[in-house]
Amino acid sequence: MKILHIISSLETGGAQKLLSELVPVQISLGNIVEILVYKNCKSKIEEDLIKSGVTIHSLQVQNIKSLNIFGKIRKYISLFDIIHVHLFPTLYQVAIANFRGRDKLIYTEHSTYNRRRKYKVLRFFEKLIYNRYAKIIAISHKTKENLVIWLGINDQINNKIGVITNGINLKLFSSNSDIHDERFILMVSRFTAAKDQSTLIRAIPYIKDKRIKIKFAGEGPTLEACKKLVSELRLEDRCVFLGNRSDIPDLVKASYLGVQSSHWEGFGLTAVEFMAARKPIIASDVEGLSQIVEGAGLLFPKGNHKSLAQKINDLMIDTDKYELIANRCFAKAKEFDIIQMAQKYNNLYKSIL
Repeated sequence: MKILHIISSLETGGAQKLLSELVPVQISLGNIVEILVYKNCKSKIEEDLIKSGVTIHSLQVQNIKSLNIFGKIRKYISLFDIIHVHLFPTLYQVAIANFRGRDKLIYTEHSTYNRRRKYKVLRFFEKLIYNRYAKIIAISHKTKENLVIWLGINDQINNKIGVITNGINLKLFSSNSDIHDERFILMVSRFTAAKDQSTLIRAIPYIKDKRIKIKFAGEGPTLEACKKLVSELRLEDRCVFLGNRSDIPDLVKASYLGVQSSHWEGFGLTAVEFMAARKPIIASDVEGLSQIVEGAGLLFPKGNHKSLAQKINDLMIDTDKYELIANRCFAKAKEFDIIQMAQKYNNLYKSIL
């Protein structure tokens, strides 16, 4: 099969990171798989894909609202058997560009929530847009549930939307690693409205072991506000902002435990990475993320920094509990293998051709 993934850019983010691991596996299964972006961003994800031999096409548009996008997308659609679309506004633009049919279009719903759903006036238009796709794949059951509620529950929508959970390359994280002399807590996330690094920052004064460093990997629009909060709380000696990193597996394996603090989440790929490295994960009890972590890691009420600090303290003090949670996380991570995910997508593509 000839498969084209379309996404606005390959900047650092959950969907982009997922593509960086999924596409090479899809190629290994005997497919021709390429990626179309609106413009190149020279990110680490993009560079790694190019080095691995993946063809990345660029529309070379500077304004994602440009009307020229529709004609440029249309030229690529006819060249591939499957068009697999990710994120907004690509969702809208590909649906409109492919006005003559829908048979080869697939869209992956990556989140349980988006800001468009605050405006009920958009519901009718979104029904039309989603109906332009042959199949919509939600990355978790909660993601599907929320999308069905938004679009309106009926048999046509239920039959169109399926669930394929995200996966990771377990081998990158599953090698044994010793705890280093420097014990640190790690959060790996872009600094965006969906993520909640500020709750972890507010938890720091309540963490009993004052020697513990809290490290944040990632960049984004809310980074400066978080740095300001650290300064206001006088926590500069306990917080480390690492920026975007290319060595996330090594960082995860070197950490003592992971925190995934979010306002909302479609899945929680980073949580799985900690679990695969046999590290306890403490996560916000929000839709999408909680379904991944429950029964393995620990959950705290969204935004409750004191509850988060207490769970951190419990794991730092009680080594038996630490080992129990770590082992549970490792066992559950095996459910999220990128190879299984790629095979499920392969079967889906074949079913609609």
